[in-house]
This record gives sequence, C-alpha cells and structure tokens, in this order.
Amino acid sequence: MLRRGLRRHLRELRVLAGREDAGPDRLRADEDILLEMAAECRSGECLTPAYLADLTRRAPDFGMPPDLPEDAGKVLAEAATVETHPLIRAAHLFLTCEGELWPDRPTPPPQHPLPWVLASLSLLRSNQPPLPMDRRLAGQLAAARSRPDPHERLIALIPIFADLMTAALRAEICRTPAATPPSHGPAPLAGALHRRIQEHLRRRGDSLALVLRELDPTTRATHNAGDVSEGALAKRCDDAATRALFERGPDCWWSSVEIAVADAVLRLLVVVQQVGTPANGVLAVTADGVLACPEGPVDVLDLACTDCVTLIPTDCADERWPAVESFVDDVASRAIDRLTQAVC
Repeated sequence: MLRRGLRRHLRELRVLAGREDAGPDRLRADEDILLEMAAECRSGECLTPAYLADLTRRAPDFGMPPDLPEDAGKVLAEAATVETHPLIRAAHLFLTCEGELWPDRPTPPPQHPLPWVLASLSLLRSNQPPLPMDRRLAGQLAAARSRPDPHERLIALIPIFADLMTAALRAEICRTPAATPPSHGPAPLAGALHRRIQEHLRRRGDSLALVLRELDPTTRATHNAGDVSEGALAKRCDDAATRALFERGPDCWWSSVEIAVADAVLRLLVVVQQVGTPANGVLAVTADGVLACPEGPVDVLDLACTDCVTLIPTDCADERWPAVESFVDDVASRAIDRLTQAVC
C-alpha cells in the first residue's frame, strides 16, 4: 500500500517540477529507492551528516542532480533533529533543504523532489505517513516558498502541510481497519450536517437562478437530496472520495443542485461520506461539480486532495458547521463562476 501511495505522490511531484511523466521502469525504480529509504528510517538509522548527505545523492532527482554545498549534510541533520512536532519539523526540513539547493534564489524554481523526500522520510521516522503532493496546490506552495523571511515561509507552509497530512491520514484510516466498532454511529452528525448543507445549497441555487433569469427567463434550479447513491451518482461519490485520498464506506448523505440556463447545465453535488470500510466513525464532506455544455462535460471544481472537511466521532454539528459551510461556499462559488463564464 505504501508503494501505491508513493507512486501517486511521485507523479504529482513530477508535474510540480515541470518534468515529463516517467515511464513504468523509471517510476518503479524511484519507488524502490523510496521504499528502501523508508525502511531505513523506520529501523532507527542515525541521522548523521554523512547519512543525510548520502540520502541526497540516492534520492530520486527527476534528472536534476542536486548541487549542494559540502556542509549540506550537517545543516540538514540539524534540521532533521529539531525537537518539535513532527509536522513542523518536516516543514522546517523541507525549507532548509530548499535553502541549501538554492541559497541565492529569493524565489525558488519549480519544485525539486529532494525537499519532499526528506520531509516525508522525517514523517515516516515519526510513524506518520509520507506527505502527499498535489499539482493543484502549486500556487499555494509557491506563495509560501516565496515569502522573504524564513520564519514567514515556515508559518505559511505549516497550514498547507497540515491539510496534506489530514489527507494522508484519511488514506491511512482506509488501510487500517478499526480494532473495535465506534461506540455510536455517524448518522446523527451526518444527518445534521446533511440537512444544513441541503438548505444552504437551496438558498445559493435559488438566489443564483433569480439573477440568471435576467439572461434567460427559462432558467431553473432543481434540488435533490438522499442517503442512497446508485449508478452515475455513486460514481460521482466515488470520484469525490478518490480525489480526497480515501475509499468511501457504504453510507453517504448527498445534496445536489442543478441549474439549467441557456444551453448549459451545472450539476453540483456535496456529499457527507463515511471514510473507509468497515465504518470507523470518521466522515468526510466532499464535492463534485460538472458543467454539461455543447462542447461536452467539464469538471468545474478541479479539487485538490486537501479540498475536503474531515469529521471525527467526537465532533458536533454546531462546532464543525463553520468549516463545512465555508467548504460548501467555496465549491459553490467555483461552480457558479464557471457557469456564468459559460453563459455570459
């Protein structure tokens, strides 16, 4: 399972680095190298300057051999042994490695794989999953990495890493069946959020339809909701879960709005889904948006693996609703923007 995750992360890193997709043999070789390094980290290999320097030479480089100073191993070893939270240490090591790669570049070039490799190995050493990467986060990563002050770069990078780690933990939950069933099912929390999402989407859809009727008097908004997914709807739920790096459980609570204007139809779906099988009490709020137009269907959201709200059994609807509401507003705004661009 670790190999499959590393394969996905390597492909995303290649896009971020501006490199062509690797062939199966090259990809397999890079996976083998990372698996070997992961085994070393989990065995408790001492993080000496010599070992870190050796890692930088062995790590996948996508045809861009790193040009590091002679004392880079010492600098990286110091960053890798900072006593702090594993996620903060990984972010610090990531930025330290970038500083060694490009000491005189105020704005780092496209993403080199080495900082990610070292950050992920640091997390594995702390019994955490490796850090996912997502091409859709290129803008956020570039903004964080380009801050003028090192402390500001770290402060900006930590929330991005935290969201990525949440996605990694969703995937990890699906690979690790619950030892005992949850003490109470997800239905009360899921049901409460489902009702709020349904009402929120209804308000957004109806208000947009009123505006669009100025362009097309036949504009209509259709709302639906349910707790059973079949056929095309089930596939959309599966796709939303896959984008968020988890396998959905048997139950889901969905709300949808369909807005038809001129020759375009927007179909926006927001789903509360169980994470993993068997049920473990963890839920995720995901979304899927499709614009049907004469040129063919278009994904109007293009969501990253971090575009999701994760809920645990001890959460309550009132506490978590602001995060869910913000997510629903974000996906609705993205979808509406694409619809208005198509018809205006």
